[in-house]
Amino acid sequence: VAKAVDKAFLLGAGAGADPVKGFLTYDATSAVTVPVANAVTIANLRALRADMGAWGLEQSDLRFVVSTDVYYNLLDDTTFQTMDKVGSAATLLTGQIGMIGQTPVLVSDQFPVKAAGVATATTNYGAMCVNTSNFIAGSQRGLRMDTQELVETQRRVMVASLRTGMTQLSTVNGMGVSALRYVA
Repeated sequence: VAKAVDKAFLLGAGAGADPVKGFLTYDATSAVTVPVANAVTIANLRALRADMGAWGLEQSDLRFVVSTDVYYNLLDDTTFQTMDKVGSAATLLTGQIGMIGQTPVLVSDQFPVKAAGVATATTNYGAMCVNTSNFIAGSQRGLRMDTQELVETQRRVMVASLRTGMTQLSTVNGMGVSALRYVA
């Protein structure tokens, strides 16, 4: 369930069978791109922040969320401040892997596969910067676990479900999110 919520908040379409609109769906116009063959650096992530305009000014309201590919690129960047340099045990407690300025960097394995070409819902995103004060997430119904015994196959079926949602508060001065995309 946690992975499904993570994926919905990152990539959700906001319609039909995929009702939660994800952060990356809010940014259709980001000009921050990196060739597929190149490594993503701190400079690329700072470009995401600059792409946000007024929404990128307050570092404490921002969060960088990166794919596993970008995470390994950042580990090779000598200027990246990992948690062993800027905090104690934060990766274990919050998922935070480092900082850029005063902005936390988080990693998610729910980003789509790195590929060249046009960005779609399943390819080409490598990272994002989001101003968390411009979004609100809520829970319409908490986690529910249902079980059923299937006598004929001698097994138990367990289903976990919840209802959650996220919405943007304002579009004044832009969307409050910027996505890094890979290009050919």
